[in-house]
Amino acid sequence: MASIQRLHEIRNRFDSSASAEKLSLLRSLRNTDAKTASEIRRLHTALCFIRAFPDSIEHHRIANAGLRSFHKRISRVDDVTKHQLWDTGIAGTPVHYGFSYEVATWLARHAAGSVSIDWEDTHDPPGLDEILAHLLQPAEDEYFDSGLVSSREWIELASSGTAGTDFGWLLRQLRQTRLKPIWSQLYNAADLWLTWDLAGSRFSTSRNAYPEQNVQPRKTGMRRLAKPTKQEILRPLESVVRLDRGDGKRMIDVAMAALAVRHRETYHFNHANPNEVYLADVGHGTGIVLFGLLPEHRFPLECTMGYLILANGVPIGYGGSSVVFRQVNTGVNIFDEYLGGEAAFLWVQVMRVYHELAGSNRFIANPYQFGAENTEALKSGAFWFYYRLGYRPVLQDVRILARQEAHRLRQDRHHRSDITTLRHLASCDMHLTLPGARASEFFDEQWLTTSSQLATRTLGAAGGATRRDAATRVTNKLAGDLGIRNLDTWSASERDSLRRIAPIVAATNPQSWSIDDKRSMRTLLRSKGAEHEAHYARRLGRHDRFLAELRRACRNAEKSKA
Repeated sequence: MASIQRLHEIRNRFDSSASAEKLSLLRSLRNTDAKTASEIRRLHTALCFIRAFPDSIEHHRIANAGLRSFHKRISRVDDVTKHQLWDTGIAGTPVHYGFSYEVATWLARHAAGSVSIDWEDTHDPPGLDEILAHLLQPAEDEYFDSGLVSSREWIELASSGTAGTDFGWLLRQLRQTRLKPIWSQLYNAADLWLTWDLAGSRFSTSRNAYPEQNVQPRKTGMRRLAKPTKQEILRPLESVVRLDRGDGKRMIDVAMAALAVRHRETYHFNHANPNEVYLADVGHGTGIVLFGLLPEHRFPLECTMGYLILANGVPIGYGGSSVVFRQVNTGVNIFDEYLGGEAAFLWVQVMRVYHELAGSNRFIANPYQFGAENTEALKSGAFWFYYRLGYRPVLQDVRILARQEAHRLRQDRHHRSDITTLRHLASCDMHLTLPGARASEFFDEQWLTTSSQLATRTLGAAGGATRRDAATRVTNKLAGDLGIRNLDTWSASERDSLRRIAPIVAATNPQSWSIDDKRSMRTLLRSKGAEHEAHYARRLGRHDRFLAELRRACRNAEKSKA
């Protein structure tokens, strides 16, 4: 249909002529049915983009209304077309995927009755039998083990007197049993495939959004960087707020759904802390949301955080990060519906938020982000996205090639880097360093593994009948070395975090540190288990002695292996 194609073509144009034409098309298409799957997807993409980046309140109102009722459009198409729309995340269609236990439990809470086990792809795996074996009452053992009943048949019989789906019944059982701590491993090993019927779900891509009080139109269109990247990152943010727990939970739901309907998930959202969700307003209705982790899911040394990019409450992109000392390893992912927006501007805003909250002055992008073992990123020329923002390859030969290729691109606007060149460019990390960043502050990512090796060595040398005994010995000795007089004054979360990181800190011989270094380390270690881990991230970046000693210990460990 020509009108749908046209709306899709001009969705990201904001001149007065295009704006008027968009509004006219939006109005005319309200009661017009798209016939084919491709037409439906183009119309849906256009409506999603206009809802996130509206020319006016009226543009937003019509696009939003069209998306809220989009499942009704789907109900009017034939079965063949519906099947072609599977796994698009569009309201009225199903999502079919083998979700992890963390996402499955989220679905059980938030999509009750709409998720079922897909038995065609599950095929009675042995892992499912192991789960069910833990649910049996003694009187059921012989029948279950007889070979006369399949997993599916047994679940149907066992759940016959309860309402809801087979998936809902199964997850209710897992929540009730004594084996709750290990269900994640057992469930993931079972490799269950699920079908999630989105129907009119608020979590479909058609409707998923964080409620916005004031929609902000794009009167001047997409933003471009008015300042050099580094200068923009250093510019203080006008507004960063930590959401209350209720709003934090709602934001986590938006993030979880945004990924789940797209067959994605990330540790940062699966274990996000509703008490540590920050929202940074970066103007024109856009926000960067940072998620801290629940204390029990934090990593021993680094501070791992996820982020979500919102445009008028609509999730348009996401990413995760590993913050260690004064650097952050991260990357950006923009959802397909919102390509052609202001990705570069918003990515700089993400770095700006990390600089503000964690004090990061070095940003690292791994090769996967721009092409290594990532064909989509390779073909899209993602390397140049990072390069134009100031990222540079860390290997000299790659840096020289990048400089030469950039010169060719400037000289000939028709030139395109070939795949061989792009693969070479994607063979090492890229860094963006802010003014004042020092080489002595850099902590090589491979040293995270080396730090873990140091922890094993420290625990092994501590002795003790069990690993728990060894960990207790290391923790108590470290507490004594640092002058921690009474761990009973620490919260359970703070003591647990200390136990996790203690073997790494102990490997740096802190007993020889100055009084000030020990005092600041006591504060640092306690903040690791506090409610808000961002404070730990900033303090870690300021502890120069710990950084220097851990770098030295890692280098010595690597030399001893060589």
